[in-house]
Amino acid sequence: MPGIPVSMSPVVMAKSPSNSASPQAIAEVMMHIGHIADSLSYTQGLKPSQWTALRYFAGANASQRTVSAFADFHATTRGAASQMVEVLVGKKLLVRAPVPEDRRVVQLHPTSKALELLRLDPLGEFAGIIAALPSDDQYQLAETLTTLLRGLLAKRQSA
Repeated sequence: MPGIPVSMSPVVMAKSPSNSASPQAIAEVMMHIGHIADSLSYTQGLKPSQWTALRYFAGANASQRTVSAFADFHATTRGAASQMVEVLVGKKLLVRAPVPEDRRVVQLHPTSKALELLRLDPLGEFAGIIAALPSDDQYQLAETLTTLLRGLLAKRQSA
């Protein structure tokens, strides 16, 4: 995938806070980063949202390994989450496990095939770039992105 030179990117971030980029330009860069990260995730026969689901079910505690909990996490409908789960079950990447204490609840667990596939997770490339940042920058980035995410989720919930 051809990259764009930094000098041609929508914004070149200044080192000085007094000479900062506009919120619109920052949002455009974030969208561009998201687009590139998303495009890297069409690999190993999976789509980006399927990778997200695999990561979720591999890392969630047992009580959160349900379609409903994933739908809430992924900010999508139960129907869309259920369809995605069906695809992953069909690919033998997730298995259903009824909860003995409440047979109405079905948990989803990654298979050994899914865990092997997660070793090739394309998000690792993106995480590697972040890992190369100084630790203070990583912390500040995490804080800022968390604040932005909370703001977007609150806006979405009020709509």
